Amino acid sequence: MASGRRLPAARPRPPDRPPGAPADRQRRDARAHLARPGRPAAAGHPAGPYLRAWRALTPVPPAEIAYVLYTSGSTGEPKGVVVDHRNLAARVDWMAEEYGLRPGDRVVQFASLGFDTHAEEIYPALSSGAHVVVLPDGALSLPDHLEGVTVLDLPTAYWHHLVDQIDAVAWPSTLRLVILGGEQAHASAVARWHERFGPGVRLVNTYGPTETTVIATATTLDASRGVPPIGRPIAATTAYVVDAAGRLVPPGAPGELCVGGEGVARGYLGRPDLTADRFVPFTGDRILLTATDAPRDSAHERVYRTGDRVRWRPDGQLEFLGRLDDQLKIRGQRVEPGEVEATLMTHPDVGAAAVTAKGETLVGYVVGEADLGELRDHAAATLPPYLVPTRWVRLDALPLTPNGKVDRAALPEPEAARAEYRAPDGDAEHLVAAVFAEVLDLEKVGAHDDFFALGGHSLLAVRVVARIRAAIDLDVPIRALFASPTVEGLAGTVEDLLVAELDQMSDEEAERLARELT
Repeated sequence: MASGRRLPAARPRPPDRPPGAPADRQRRDARAHLARPGRPAAAGHPAGPYLRAWRALTPVPPAEIAYVLYTSGSTGEPKGVVVDHRNLAARVDWMAEEYGLRPGDRVVQFASLGFDTHAEEIYPALSSGAHVVVLPDGALSLPDHLEGVTVLDLPTAYWHHLVDQIDAVAWPSTLRLVILGGEQAHASAVARWHERFGPGVRLVNTYGPTETTVIATATTLDASRGVPPIGRPIAATTAYVVDAAGRLVPPGAPGELCVGGEGVARGYLGRPDLTADRFVPFTGDRILLTATDAPRDSAHERVYRTGDRVRWRPDGQLEFLGRLDDQLKIRGQRVEPGEVEATLMTHPDVGAAAVTAKGETLVGYVVGEADLGELRDHAAATLPPYLVPTRWVRLDALPLTPNGKVDRAALPEPEAARAEYRAPDGDAEHLVAAVFAEVLDLEKVGAHDDFFALGGHSLLAVRVVARIRAAIDLDVPIRALFASPTVEGLAGTVEDLLVAELDQMSDEEAERLARELT
């Protein structure tokens, strides 16, 4: 690159424009080469004017800007991340060696130039003499262009889609490596992948914000059960987990992940205040919450505050717990969607899951054949009641953003799930149905209707048991509603509690109660 820098256009764009940079810029960037310091051109590289131009290039100083990539911010305003050549060169060196790239490899460029994953797909391959396979019809046409491919680098959410139809994909016999990143990998998908491929195709899970130059941690996913980790820091990278005050937390405790090392970017283009807020000093025992807190007379490491919530596992790997700013607050309770999603994904019939709040209701979205009632029970077995979704939506696929992440804003509004209507039968069912209708503001409720499927939640459940107590002076534990959420089920519990209470009454108390009821 003559200027030593590049600016992919990834700002918000009109709906009718394709993702990524304009075509002329893409063609111009495709002709650019990255010279890895101290590494000669790969043997067998085809001779020609491009190779001669590459050899004639003056080495680019490490502190020169390699590219600026715009990422969306939590406020919706994009931020331009400035990545230097030293950042990129360190990552390319590690990737080429760790992935064992060689001239015979065919690596797919799945990501557009507006997303930093393209740097992992293009530069390590070209610097190793490998082929880069460009998809002529865009990323979603990948299944049509897999012939001869040896390495795939995919958004985790898109890989989940492929695993859902794993037997229908024409996987090439040449495939040896699949690299994932961008979202939490699902344990069920990893298990299904290993059932299909065994150890023959290496599966690598990576993690890293744009601000740490593509990736910061990595691990090879084996067939072990449990939540897949995001791995350990890669070469020339450090990782610290801190609490809200910036202090290091012990292994196993959740906290914010801060990343240091050669991949940490310069900062945000033209945003010094934001740069000082996110790129901060580490003094050896704690993170200083802003760069302005750094003492001028002491050495410190510069780290990036990722805003991601993680914990150190006993095996020394990091486990991703979700975004700090993704935490939901529902009815006064803090809800981490990643925790709920990880639990749902342990059900064998769930292929993908997402959780979000719609008003004061926690909604679970699932892909797969799992019975929704059974799935609610599955979640309730390990999660506290406020973390169990009270509304459920089954989807053919989770909606994705252009860069392959789950598009939570596009998740549809849930509809009230009504069972086939059967009129309440008996005093207990009529009582419970009337209470459900009053609390949920519904015209009528049938015997098979589920309180939570109709939109109920933990706070409304308190009102249900209070109404029953006021009506018949019976204490119904709130857990009984979670265990038997239908009119028929809860009415059965009410009857059992009444019988148990009657058994404890004396003959005089029973006669007095009978007189009151008549």
